[in-house]
Amino acid sequence: MATWQMAWYDGDTVRLIHNIIPKVSLQRINWTRNEVLFLTGHWPFSSFLQRFNLDETSFCPCGRIGTPIHYVTDCLLTASYHMTPPSQQHQPVRF
Repeated sequence: MATWQMAWYDGDTVRLIHNIIPKVSLQRINWTRNEVLFLTGHWPFSSFLQRFNLDETSFCPCGRIGTPIHYVTDCLLTASYHMTPPSQQHQPVRF
């Protein structure tokens, strides 16, 4: 488990999931397909579509970067769907 945890901690892919699940475990997480797509950002969000040149910009119509976390925590256009934002330690590092 220690080797697996080290590889998970030091890896450079799947950082969105790493921010949600920082420790490896043998316990299964029964996520639905939609939950996996949302958590990995592989959904028709502006930030995802722009990566593949399917949208001209990665910005949400409100003017901020259109990430999944943005839409469910602070976008004024989706306020009725908001969730509590992740704690600071679980927020991705922004450059």
